[in-house]
Amino acid sequence: MTAFRSSAPITSDPDENRLVAVGRALFATLADDPVLSFVELPDGLGVCLVHAARGGGKIYVAPDETALFVGSAVDFEAGLEAFWGCVRTPLETSVIDRGGADT
Repeated sequence: MTAFRSSAPITSDPDENRLVAVGRALFATLADDPVLSFVELPDGLGVCLVHAARGGGKIYVAPDETALFVGSAVDFEAGLEAFWGCVRTPLETSVIDRGGADT
């Protein structure tokens, strides 16, 4: 079972903080005030932010700030496997608007 941290302020690794901030900005383009949890991914892959609400989903964020969005119907492990295989959501899609991640 994967343990997710709450959306409370983060006080750990600055790189992790940066990736979580990117993920939060991306989720902000999808939902108003999403309640997010996050988990550090293995082997330095990045982080995964989870919006565990109806119609929510997960955003996996890599150290290079590329990201993969998967809907709530996709379980964590399946999303991680795709992310591990370098599947990413194109930034030009409406799901992830790069302009929102830079704020």
